[in-house]
Amino acid sequence: MRDKKREWLVIVATRRHFVGLDGLKGIALIAIVLYHCDEGALHGGFFGVDVFFTISGFLIFSSLLNHIDSGRGLGLGEYYLKRFRRIYPAFFMLIPMTTTLAWFVNKDMLVGIRDQIMTALLGCYNWYAISSGASYFSQMNPDMFRHLWFMSLLMQFYLIAPFVVLLLRRIISRWVPVAILAALAVGSAVSMGLQYQPGADPTRVYFGTDTHAMGLWLGAMLAWMLPIMRRERGKNIGSWMERFHTAWNRIGPVAAFVSLLALLWMMRHVSQGPVAFRGGIFVASLLALVLIAGSIPFGSWMQDLLVFKPLAFIGHHSYGIYLWHWPLWLLVKAMFPQWGMRVDRMLLITVVLTILFAMLSWKLFERPVMRGGFGALVDISGKDGTRGIVRSFITIVMLIALCGTGDYAVIHAPVSTSVEQTLASNARMLLEQGRHADWNRARPPAPRKPMHKMPDGSQMTAIGDSVMLASSKGLQDMFPNIIVDAEVSRAMTMAQGLIDQQKSQGNLRPWVLVGLATNTVVTEDQLDALHDDIGPDRVLVLINAHAPVSWVPGTNDVLRNYAKAHSNNVVLVDWDKAISAHADELAGDGIHPGMANTIYAQAVKDSISDWIKQGH
Repeated sequence: MRDKKREWLVIVATRRHFVGLDGLKGIALIAIVLYHCDEGALHGGFFGVDVFFTISGFLIFSSLLNHIDSGRGLGLGEYYLKRFRRIYPAFFMLIPMTTTLAWFVNKDMLVGIRDQIMTALLGCYNWYAISSGASYFSQMNPDMFRHLWFMSLLMQFYLIAPFVVLLLRRIISRWVPVAILAALAVGSAVSMGLQYQPGADPTRVYFGTDTHAMGLWLGAMLAWMLPIMRRERGKNIGSWMERFHTAWNRIGPVAAFVSLLALLWMMRHVSQGPVAFRGGIFVASLLALVLIAGSIPFGSWMQDLLVFKPLAFIGHHSYGIYLWHWPLWLLVKAMFPQWGMRVDRMLLITVVLTILFAMLSWKLFERPVMRGGFGALVDISGKDGTRGIVRSFITIVMLIALCGTGDYAVIHAPVSTSVEQTLASNARMLLEQGRHADWNRARPPAPRKPMHKMPDGSQMTAIGDSVMLASSKGLQDMFPNIIVDAEVSRAMTMAQGLIDQQKSQGNLRPWVLVGLATNTVVTEDQLDALHDDIGPDRVLVLINAHAPVSWVPGTNDVLRNYAKAHSNNVVLVDWDKAISAHADELAGDGIHPGMANTIYAQAVKDSISDWIKQGH
């Protein structure tokens, strides 16, 4: 008998648990949490999802194939019951607890909550988010359960996996199923690349079951390959397979380690954009595949790295931690910004609360159901001793209390957020003013050069997005008779059209305020076109952005550099700096100021005043 250390991919398993995979899941989960809570700290943390997908595809297909090879058949009933028991008990505590907390902390988080809950429970939240226009990559009023798109896609894969295995098992040639699974992975990656549109919201290609399943199929491919390779090696001693096995024993752990380093580099340097959606996510899935293949063989020194206890603990409880971290982060953000708390401290509080709630859910709901079925939740028979009776009693009390308060919160959830209500009110006010105002459209005044003194409202036209809309009352109070044209969801790509519209109406005045930096990237070419459209006889006042989204820092740099390069007739308003000193004045989304707030208008006035004093 050959030395076990030379047996390639003799999988070390304890109760069907692959050694090292918990450590991989721990690394992936840390990346995901950092990305969700502080995207600036890890721009590509979303690649952690693809590590999870690859591991999940590998484990599910391995389980199904092992069940068949053991002579027990596919066991559909047992398979689906096991998945059901693993997924749903955690929801029993998560949903009512977080909806109850949201009712007391920030009711805006409950907008659309019923649809979120129903689609998450049915395993189709990803398609609901796509159809409803909810964006994964926007921090503005994010859904409390938007992170469950991942579970929905996984549940859909769980649903079809047994039937895929049955179909592939009917193919006589051993390697054809491997090729089919590889083709499915490549097809998913190609579909993502073709459907991705630069500059557009990538939620469709990121959430789509068809476009983001490459990791699942690659993991399934590896699971299918392993038993074939073991059997073929046993039949053909001395063949190319034998030589490949021997070589992989040496280079496998090294390849896994290099793959881990490459993944970490991607998580740090590759952000959401063409690189990620046109191959980057597929590459991350391939790296995860190599990482798995080089870590699970018997004797691989990578196992010694991945069984590090803190990582293994996080990986073992990754499901619960994943479920809890996002709604708790939203709740902590809603509670603490007005106290001036830093992001790192809010993140620490979120991590502590997440671990506490995840462990409580594990002990009271998830583990009892996995061991004894759903009846174990309320079993007070005493067969598990006094501790079991106490646990069941606590579980029953929590279920009754949380379901009552959670149901109340869901039933009475608001239809729209307070910010949306404020913006709608301001929009109606501006529309009504536009109907009755006389801007002397019949005889528009000829543009004149700026007088280099503080303008009044009659000399100013303001064009902006929802942040300007929220600040419109403050602008009108500080600059009476200013024209304010502001609506939600506007971006700098619309600036020229809006300017031309004001020109055609005779409303483009000598001072033009443009606040369109919140919702998308701003480029120098866009600013050049805008600057040319306004003309040299007007002053362009650019207002930068304040929002917890990835493109804002870069956009603000572009605006600052452009204003500096065209300082003769371009003024920069540093709204980001002004509002950062008064974070308590922002709504719960961390973006929009209150309706009666004058910080926006004051920032405009101060910036123009400073510009004039500099002699421009």
